[in-house]
Amino acid sequence: MFINKLEIETNGKTTRTIKFHRGLNLIVDSTPLYDFDEKNPTTGNGVGKTTVLRLINFCFGKEPKSIYTDPEEKQTISYIKNHLIKGEVLIRLTLSSNPDEIDPETEYIIERNFLSRKKKILSINGDNFSNVQDFTNKLSVDLLDLKLGDKPTFRQIVSRNFRIDPPSVDNTLRYMGNFLRGPEYETLFLFLFGIKLPDRAALVKQLGTEKSFLKRLEKNPREELVLALKKNIDDIDKAQVKRSSLNVDPLYSEKLKQLDDLKYKQTLMANRLTSGRLRASLIEEAQEQVKSKKTLINEEELSALYSEAQNLLANVEISFNQLIEYNNSMVDSRSDFIGRELPSIRENNKSLEQKIDLIKNDIKKIVDDLSESNNTQELENISEELGQLFENKGRLSSRIDQIDEERVKVDDLNRQVVDIEKTLFSTETHDNIQDRLAELNRFFYFYSQSMYGEDSGVTFQVKKDRLTGKQFYDFYVFSPNNSSSGKKQGEIAAFDLGYTLFARKYNIPHLDFVLYDKKELMHGNQLLQISDDSQKANVQVIVPILTDKIPSSLDDDKLIILRLSQNEKLFKF
Repeated sequence: MFINKLEIETNGKTTRTIKFHRGLNLIVDSTPLYDFDEKNPTTGNGVGKTTVLRLINFCFGKEPKSIYTDPEEKQTISYIKNHLIKGEVLIRLTLSSNPDEIDPETEYIIERNFLSRKKKILSINGDNFSNVQDFTNKLSVDLLDLKLGDKPTFRQIVSRNFRIDPPSVDNTLRYMGNFLRGPEYETLFLFLFGIKLPDRAALVKQLGTEKSFLKRLEKNPREELVLALKKNIDDIDKAQVKRSSLNVDPLYSEKLKQLDDLKYKQTLMANRLTSGRLRASLIEEAQEQVKSKKTLINEEELSALYSEAQNLLANVEISFNQLIEYNNSMVDSRSDFIGRELPSIRENNKSLEQKIDLIKNDIKKIVDDLSESNNTQELENISEELGQLFENKGRLSSRIDQIDEERVKVDDLNRQVVDIEKTLFSTETHDNIQDRLAELNRFFYFYSQSMYGEDSGVTFQVKKDRLTGKQFYDFYVFSPNNSSSGKKQGEIAAFDLGYTLFARKYNIPHLDFVLYDKKELMHGNQLLQISDDSQKANVQVIVPILTDKIPSSLDDDKLIILRLSQNEKLFKF
């Protein structure tokens, strides 16, 4: 899919229409170099060039504050936020399979505004969504053919197409910086490279939950519970012998036995219910912990702390805004995944509650019958003692059974994970990955040679995760020399162009456009090369750049889709 048109509406009227085409699309300032006043200098900065990229990203699920927050100071730009809200600004993005004009057969229209509640617009082809999660789920299904709950997530995949802020603007392959851990990057790259391997992520997640539950159950060791149960059974036998020696009426004795059995069953079910509630509580607790990573963030304090860290540490790769965005974009999907068992657990708990209520009624009837009978105090004492013993037997038996069941679950999940890892890290899989990367690198080499006359490529090695000890594939770029920031920008473009052609060849779901900021760091020759290569490859490259940073041959209305200035800013105010 390509971008055909971006429209901005203010108070119901179209105030800006930007049309796109195949190849290089430039967004430039039109501030004359000679127009300089020391008291009131005019520049091409701050006119909205990069904001065009952010608006497109906003249409793909980026949070609204990315449009009205200063990326360096991390402060809200109040006058822009007020304009977006009071002006009821609507952003409409049109995509289709044709880069130069809208293809009616594949036309795809995304609309978003900055309002809330009933006035919020979050729509795809006319269908409005109540929240961003459902909205991005729809995008992921339509544009990338992802299934709900799949890993990697939609935003993880498309962040490669939006190289606007660090770390995506600076890193060729690890474009999400340090936010993702090694095993998570493995899942992302296996998808990007079209390498289909058994996914152990869901199993590992489930294994963690089951281990946590087993740990709670084994608060008292199983061996201790077994010994306690044996003593309990001995005590029951003794009490029953003692009760039978009292020459109790047979009918009365039968009712006592029924009462013992009912109390035992009640306790078994009560323990099952307690266990079910514990499991539900653990899941809800895990969901709350995940959600708290979003809702409990004090953004002002964290932003200030983060700015301090960036000043002190030169290698902080990920921006504050990017950190918050990536975190929040995955919170809801993680919460849904964790809670997928809750409905069945709650249903089972409800069923147990109903059964326990029925048993309580039966117990009450028998107790009422027994209370009307003539019996000795000694018989009552023994009967009460037996009732307590049977209840205790139920608790002990239930806990032992649950531990046994949970151990079987954990062992089974461990075996499944081990079996998958044998496949994942076999010689055959290793060779298959190498073969696929060789195909990718043919494209990467071509554009790397085109840019710098050098070969850059993607390779991998097997590493161990320091937290879990599990192996994972670590993918990285090798390059003869990419130490300069300008050359790094060229390497990134070479990879993105090469990857797009590679993805087309192997039918890997992808988007056919890339948005770049900071390309003024490159030499003009490389920008010329990107223009030529992207045109021939039928890839859209959208770049905001100062006019004085582009070669004269690119200062062409066929390439420049938008000119902005201090007198003609993007939002026209």
